[in-house]
Formats: sequence, C-alpha cells, structure tokens
Amino acid sequence: MIPGVVKVLTNARACQGCRACEAVCSLKHYGVVNPNATGVKITEGKAPGKFAQTICQQCIDMPCAAVCPVEAIQKDGFTGAVAILDTCTGCGACVEACPIHAIRMADVADQVRAIKCDLCGGIPECVAICPRQALSW
Repeated sequence: MIPGVVKVLTNARACQGCRACEAVCSLKHYGVVNPNATGVKITEGKAPGKFAQTICQQCIDMPCAAVCPVEAIQKDGFTGAVAILDTCTGCGACVEACPIHAIRMADVADQVRAIKCDLCGGIPECVAICPRQALSW
C-alpha cells in the first residue's frame, strides 16, 4: 500500500449522522463506545440534517509527526497509515499541526493522548459499518 493513497474517503451528502462509525472505531481501539476517543468525527453542519465527517487523510508530508517531540507519530510499514504510538505523551502539538483538524485529545484508560484514524490495521471498520456508504476507501 502506498502512504497517502490509502485513506478513508467521505461523502457528506450521504451521511445521516448516525455516528455508527464513531462507535465502531472507539470500540475496536479501546473496547468502549466513546465518541471522544475515535479516529472519525461526525459534526452537524449549519443546516439541520447535514453532517460533516472529519477523518485523517494520511498526509504524505505528515505535519503532525514533524512537531511531535517524542516521535510518537509514524507511518505503519504495512498499511501506510500515519499512526500514533503508545509513547504519545499527550502534549497536543499534533492537534495544532493537523491541517484538517483530524487529531483530537482524549482520555483513554486514564491517560490523555492524541487520537486519529490509523485505518484499523488495513481494513477500516468505519467503512464497513456505515449504513449509507458515506465512508469508503
């Protein structure tokens, strides 16, 4: 897989705001349904019934990794996904550096750390669960 090419694509027109993608992401990664600890974020738009999806687009230049003081953001050699390692100290520098605001801070297992999409190890669970095919890859 080529870094920056494999990513989750969004279709805001198809999104119904059910947030199943958020639930399956946090459940897969942290064993709980927590809308704050998810690599995909659904927000309601200005018009009622319109929703926007924010998810890491696996930037080739990795501005988030460039600012990480502990080098906790690296490309996965198998999937090409930009992943945040367990060595994350929760400083939040990557949140500020992300050009699309796809990284957020969350309290996971009593530790504040950065959260973003890591493509679920190669097959994004959010894509499979979306009832309207608002997510693809």
